[in-house]
Amino acid sequence: MNSCTAETQRALRGALNGFGERIERIVRIDIRSIRSQKSVDSFFPLRLYAVLMALSLAVTILAALPVHGPTYMDADYYLFTAQRLRRGFGFTENILWNYLDDPVGLPHPSHTYWMPLPSLLAALGLWLFGDSFRAAQLPFILLTAFLPPVSYRLSRALGGEQRHAWAAGLFTVFSGFYVAFWAMPDAFAAYALAGSLSLIALGQGWARRGQRWFFLAGLGAGFGHLARADGLLLLLTGLGVIAWKSIHRGDTEGAENHRDKDNSFAAGLVLLLGYLLVMAPWFYRNWVVIGAVLPGAGLQTLFLRDYDELFSYSLPLTLERYLDWGLGPILASKLWAARLNLMTFVGPNNLIFLTPFTLIGLWRLRREPLMRPALLYGVLLYAAMTLAFTFPGVRGGLLHSSVALLPFFFAAAPMGLEAAVRWVARRRRGWHVQQAMRVFTAGFVVLAAVLSLALTVRTMQGEHWIGGSGEVYRQIGAWLSAQGLEEAVVMVNNPPGFALRTGHPAIVVPDGDVDTLLAVADRYGATVLVLDANRPGPLAGLYAGTEAHPRLIQQVELDGAQVYRIVSGEGANGGH
Repeated sequence: MNSCTAETQRALRGALNGFGERIERIVRIDIRSIRSQKSVDSFFPLRLYAVLMALSLAVTILAALPVHGPTYMDADYYLFTAQRLRRGFGFTENILWNYLDDPVGLPHPSHTYWMPLPSLLAALGLWLFGDSFRAAQLPFILLTAFLPPVSYRLSRALGGEQRHAWAAGLFTVFSGFYVAFWAMPDAFAAYALAGSLSLIALGQGWARRGQRWFFLAGLGAGFGHLARADGLLLLLTGLGVIAWKSIHRGDTEGAENHRDKDNSFAAGLVLLLGYLLVMAPWFYRNWVVIGAVLPGAGLQTLFLRDYDELFSYSLPLTLERYLDWGLGPILASKLWAARLNLMTFVGPNNLIFLTPFTLIGLWRLRREPLMRPALLYGVLLYAAMTLAFTFPGVRGGLLHSSVALLPFFFAAAPMGLEAAVRWVARRRRGWHVQQAMRVFTAGFVVLAAVLSLALTVRTMQGEHWIGGSGEVYRQIGAWLSAQGLEEAVVMVNNPPGFALRTGHPAIVVPDGDVDTLLAVADRYGATVLVLDANRPGPLAGLYAGTEAHPRLIQQVELDGAQVYRIVSGEGANGGH
């Protein structure tokens, strides 16, 4: 970029000091020269932040109102475990939704796969406002309201004009696919806020060499990890940033080189200190309960050949078995994941139409200290969710963890748009850059709002979004009570959802045949089976009525869900 002229710099200073006066001349600005001005560092438009927060609250609440309960298993799990926390059961669960850690029985230690922060936030809402779904939603709605100001402030810190910052904030308000999910008791809001603030603090530490920024980045990484297991990538990003700084300063000699190495070592220590202040209590709990700082069951998902194997029983998810799959299928799975993860970047992450402008903006900002940690995190995340945790990444892992990048994408997109407009204007006479930018920026914000509305309505028209399986589970629970089976352990597709709505202990239908199902039922004491359309493939014949088993006696069918009594092995043998 060209350096700003003295006249332009004076105009920019006047605009920034005016806290809202529009910059009339659109110029190619030198980001470093703007960011170095004290007026930018002191720029803290509380009224603008309040407006963005109010808009975010309004949009999130409107999207939340038609929904009266969790609508997918993750949210079911977090609300279910939050209720148990509030009722004094601690971090335990009377459900099993996977068998990766070869559980002994019920109750079982909770959060050995998913992390506890969403449950803690939902429990906080329940403690403060009563035992209701709306109370559990409140902490997530409030956290979401802070995201648009983060995007606004980040845009300004990156050198964006007020128009760019407003667009970044409004893109975050109208965030497309995510609008329907922000208020859910899930990791979206918490991880977006903790992750983005951690990355911003890393950028500040890179630019300013201030150890306090690395401490704050460590705190953010800790809360990010407490929200999601792959939040550990935030800590790895921080260590990578510090290592990068140390290596690229290593060509200096003498006292300066030693000082830089000491600074890097200190930065690493304070980063870890901030991280451990958040995570150490959870590590201690894990050590006491399961004998390890971090559960190892989740690492088995590295060796899945198919997502449904996550729900398998006694299947050896090992490297040896994975390699026996063959090089062709392994490569095909990675290419499949790369394609779908690219669609996540284009669609949910960038509202489709922002994608080219986000890429242009990221390229132009690639050398900015505030942007570099986000770029490193993005590379690590997309690589991990494509090459390592292939199937969990495609089935929601990337969708969740990429929310930490939304403020960076939405800050980059308006700058990329302006670069594109200027490129076209230099090649077409008659283009008025100021007018074009106003039209395109306003039009894109309106398009984001319309797209968000359309996607939210479409999501809520899904089979399980409003009512859905929740109502069926309540009907089954009432039927079980009428049969005197209030304490029965139920085998079902969605154990946390069933337990949440009925109070029954529940275990997941394993990915396998009838013999596998019965082995699991015998081990964990299940006496009732619920099969619905989302049953494992090997049970298709049983669900269709073309196959039968003497130990599985169908009792009733409610709205497509078949309820079976599981006869004990002795009872079945006696019947013959």
